Amino acid sequence: MRTEPRFPAALERAQALFEDEQATAAVETALILPIALTVLALLVYGAEGFAIDRKVTLTARTVTDLITQATPTLYSGGSSVVAAAAIDSNLQVASAVLTPYTAANMTMVVSEVLVAANGATATVQWSEPYNGASARPANQVLTLPPSLGTGQGGSYFILGEVSYTYAPLQLWTPLGTIVLSGSIYLTPRQSTSITCHNCATPD
Repeated sequence: MRTEPRFPAALERAQALFEDEQATAAVETALILPIALTVLALLVYGAEGFAIDRKVTLTARTVTDLITQATPTLYSGGSSVVAAAAIDSNLQVASAVLTPYTAANMTMVVSEVLVAANGATATVQWSEPYNGASARPANQVLTLPPSLGTGQGGSYFILGEVSYTYAPLQLWTPLGTIVLSGSIYLTPRQSTSITCHNCATPD
């Protein structure tokens, strides 16, 4: 008795195996894809956040440098007098450093501080805010960074502070806003100190 080869059954088994492999690949893709997209999103967020953070630091440096070099309207008692309007203009100019990122999310405050005799703290002499920031109150005591060095008692410094609210693009992984900030102390260039005329926190 002759037995016919059972090709249809073999084909059915091969087809079933092929379909199982497709199903396995689909499951693996479904498991890996969200992780891969999350990693990609974090890379995008991280690169953009790093770029903005660098610009925030540069903006703080720029605005503080501009204020320390501001041309005074007059000198009084060894201090160069600068109008609040001139300081506001320098703050606006410095905001352009953030380009191409929007400056609408950025706030700035520039203040002059007088270092105490101990060299570890300083008191606010005047302060001027920008873009909705709050000026520092007069005579507020600040702890100076160790990097400022010793022997600075009696010296005046201009403190520039910049904050930026970074809102990442909502691609695949939703993230909340992150506040990036930078600050720097620089000495006045035109005289030993600067008097701000009509600043938010007057001298």
